[in-house]
Amino acid sequence: MPATPRHTSRARVEAKESSILDAAEKIFAEAGFDGAKVSDIARAASVAEGTVYLYYKNKQDLLAGVVGRFWTQLTLGAEEAIAPDTTTAMQLEQLGRYHLQSLLNQFEVVSLTYRARPQQEQDLDQVREYVRVFDRIMQRGVDRGELPEHIPIVQLRDVFFGTLEFSARTLKLRERPYDHSVVTNLLSIMVTSPDTPSGMIQGAIQGKEPSNRELMNALKAIQKQLKTSGN
Repeated sequence: MPATPRHTSRARVEAKESSILDAAEKIFAEAGFDGAKVSDIARAASVAEGTVYLYYKNKQDLLAGVVGRFWTQLTLGAEEAIAPDTTTAMQLEQLGRYHLQSLLNQFEVVSLTYRARPQQEQDLDQVREYVRVFDRIMQRGVDRGELPEHIPIVQLRDVFFGTLEFSARTLKLRERPYDHSVVTNLLSIMVTSPDTPSGMIQGAIQGKEPSNRELMNALKAIQKQLKTSGN
């Protein structure tokens, strides 16, 4: 069935906005937020500068659009990378591989996330939806009896993503490629390492919920071991 004029018009609008975001992502990555100019973004997108302002009210709003699109696409990719019928440990490994590789491939965009301070509460929705991928993996583990109901999902999520971001930054600074051992070591330490509170996941299975101080010590232990293994 041929496209209606309304659908054709919408497609053009979406294509133009996508082109603007592509150009903005490129310019922000090359020049940084402070060095980027809306006029340069418009030129790279092959549109008039005024057209950019029809979609985004200012440069900060444009940055939020770039970052929001990145996290939305990251979420879709993560869901595709995970096989929900596999074990919890396997799903965490799949997510860890995907997350670390994505951080390394688009490190400049990830760095922009810290600059894109939310103007409103909904600006955080895309990031929240992404980290919920981890939550859903853990909840499936609880539902299937692989994990206890009281397991501290939020704290474990912070350790998981925080460590991978730390590792990605380290690999980038040392100009090293993706290293799967980072994910393997992280999961091994989280589950069984004696340097963590009985292994955070294993400890939870045994009914030992770690305190915030123990979780902080665990994160430091993970970072120390990953840093040592990377030398």
